Amino acid sequence: MAHTEDFAQHAARAVSVAARALGVPTSRLDGLPELVRMGERAVFRLGSDVIARVERSADRWEEADREVRAARWLAEKSLPVTRPLPGKQPVLAEDLVVTLWEAVQGEWTVPRELGRLLRALHHLTPPPSLGLPALGPFHRVAERIDTAPGLDTAQRDLLRTHHQDLAARWPTVTPVLGTHVIHGDANIGNVLATPQGVVLFDLDGICWGPPEWDLVLTALYRDLGWHSDTEYADFCDVYGFDVTSWDGYPLYKQVRELRMTTWPAQKGGESPEIDAEIARRIADLADPRRPRSWNPY
Repeated sequence: MAHTEDFAQHAARAVSVAARALGVPTSRLDGLPELVRMGERAVFRLGSDVIARVERSADRWEEADREVRAARWLAEKSLPVTRPLPGKQPVLAEDLVVTLWEAVQGEWTVPRELGRLLRALHHLTPPPSLGLPALGPFHRVAERIDTAPGLDTAQRDLLRTHHQDLAARWPTVTPVLGTHVIHGDANIGNVLATPQGVVLFDLDGICWGPPEWDLVLTALYRDLGWHSDTEYADFCDVYGFDVTSWDGYPLYKQVRELRMTTWPAQKGGESPEIDAEIARRIADLADPRRPRSWNPY
């Protein structure tokens, strides 16, 4: 879509400007940065060892700043996380917010490793200066529903009604693991195994909240058939808790499914495969008992 292409080109220029501001060697700046992924923010690669993340709006400066500071704090605590490049970040370039990171070269790993990292993360106490917000389980959901391209009126209405229902029910469940620092989007796609060990990344959702929120994604992926029963059992064994044994799991799972539907909905029209996946997920949300045949995305 033209709007997406325009943003990608704008973001690529911003990355080049930010890289020069942070003193990234010009040898990595030949031509435009390579676009890796486009979602709520654009991700680019500079050479083999630098990743750039570009927010869609300068209004997201605070979130990008918190992500950088959180990553530096976690690195100080010896939690293996992706590291921002040295220097003052974020960088405001071309009226966009850019952060630059050391690229992580590795392979996908297993849920057990994610469970080990989450157990360590949830036991840390962040400094008050980090200013972590409270979990917003429906953060940006309404915005995504309103702006997602290609949805018809019935699909948009279904999503809005489902959102309102889940938001009304959210206060009715009580987590049992307390309130801790959580990752916010703890799935196996945000962990890589490297020769030096596993690394956790994509820290933009870090906040105060119930650990159950981090644990529910691995359980949901098992339910979707993306993880095996054995892999899930290993995850629970390492972490020390099975979130599916908690009576709030069905609601948390539904909220996660809503988020997993509205996120790709932003990419409607990019391909027939994406459009089919969006339609399938929206239809399934109407019935929590319907078997899901979702594709990883």
